[in-house]
Amino acid sequence: MGYGYRSMSQDELKGFTMEVTFDHVGCDLTLFAGDAWHYTTYKITFGELQWWRNSGRYSAEADWLRSEFVRQVLKKPDVADNMPHSGPREWMKPEDQGRYKPNPFCIFLSKWQVS
Repeated sequence: MGYGYRSMSQDELKGFTMEVTFDHVGCDLTLFAGDAWHYTTYKITFGELQWWRNSGRYSAEADWLRSEFVRQVLKKPDVADNMPHSGPREWMKPEDQGRYKPNPFCIFLSKWQVS
């Protein structure tokens, strides 16, 4: 018996998207893997986000986080929409989805994993 994907709402079908929420310490970055019940969450402080940005690794994802900070915290969606890599973001390339192999982006984030 399968999961019954056909009866899931659009909010439950997440694909391989990234979502982020910010607080006074940093952010909670969530990577979904198919649906709302398969995800991994990472807690990253603002200092660690700055380190990530300066490292040059996964710069497109770091740019996306920056645009989401502008959208959510600074409340400037019009500015965020014009920033690089703004908008909905997938963390895994479509050609790699469904393959069972270590994902380099997840390995990079693993030190901040909380769930």
